[in-house]
Amino acid sequence: MTAMKRLLSRICVIAAITGITVAALAIVAGTPGHASSPQKASSPAVHKPAWHFIFAIPNGNATTHFNAFTAVVATGKTAGWAFMENAPYAYERTGPRTWKKVPFPGKNGNVALAAVASDGRGAVWAGYFTASGTQLDRWTGTKWEVARTFPGYLSGLTVLASDDVWVFGGTGQQQSHGVFHYNGRTWTEVASTPQGGAALSDTNVWAYSGQLIDHFNGKRWTSVNVAKLLPPRNRQALAGVKPFLTGIRALSAADVYATGEGTDPPHGGPLVLLHFNGHAWSRVLLAKNNTSPSGQRIVPDGKGGLWIPGGDGAQNPALLHYSNGKLTTVTLPAEATWVPTIADSLARIPGTSEMLAGGVQYTDGNNKTNSVILQYS
Repeated sequence: MTAMKRLLSRICVIAAITGITVAALAIVAGTPGHASSPQKASSPAVHKPAWHFIFAIPNGNATTHFNAFTAVVATGKTAGWAFMENAPYAYERTGPRTWKKVPFPGKNGNVALAAVASDGRGAVWAGYFTASGTQLDRWTGTKWEVARTFPGYLSGLTVLASDDVWVFGGTGQQQSHGVFHYNGRTWTEVASTPQGGAALSDTNVWAYSGQLIDHFNGKRWTSVNVAKLLPPRNRQALAGVKPFLTGIRALSAADVYATGEGTDPPHGGPLVLLHFNGHAWSRVLLAKNNTSPSGQRIVPDGKGGLWIPGGDGAQNPALLHYSNGKLTTVTLPAEATWVPTIADSLARIPGTSEMLAGGVQYTDGNNKTNSVILQYS
């Protein structure tokens, strides 16, 4: 018997006594003249993004002190702004979980819109809505100041640069409408009929009104009626009420989304999602159990999808995520399981697929709340 055979014979005896497999020992022992095969390291766990709280302020009873964060904007990885209704200050983000109060020129109203410039200079604008109209404010780098006031409600705000701003709405009380542009010196009314919209550039501006989608190429407007793509009118709807558009967002010249809503009683719906591919509009989704609020609420997720604050058709708030052709309802962390955390506003952190959400969280059955900010990361 060779030395190698005697060694293997001893290994088999030891393995039988100890219960260790021969294969396992053979890996350790190896063969003469050859290095032992290294064991494979276990793969690290894949991080799955999730929503989590990064800031919370306790409030009193919700019926008298709601104070949700109605608008958030991200200017960097751990920088940005949050705005609370009925507050004479804004919150500036100073770290991963730290925020500080900064005086803001407003009270008895709420910031419904906030946007940051894409030119890298950090120009932040906010639309502060009150009973008498909308106050448009901007951050100078050291303080907030009033840039202009509008008699109506602003439903859309796009800041392309510190001297290139588009606003939508602004005139009329019952149904605000209009498109205005700021060039750093003066304001110009570009259109009078659209109710909302968003700008990709000065030559690629999108707007909507009722069942019409409008496009501005820098020189003229063109319109398309998308009534056939919207949900059919419910026979039980109030007289004169028709399905209508609620928001629009352009990701590129050939990638534009619009939301719309039907007339199902008692709270509206269903939600419809339309898409423009550079040539024509089509319906990509009809969510029978969801609704979408009016106003510019569509936020790109950084991966070709969309986040949409909405509802479930019974007037319960819902955060919706559209990705790969499917719409899912996302459950946010909550303390009071009978009422979900409400996301009133969303913003994507620049250069990432991470998100911020501002809203309110119910903490017990007595309607006590926290004003909250969450991050998806």
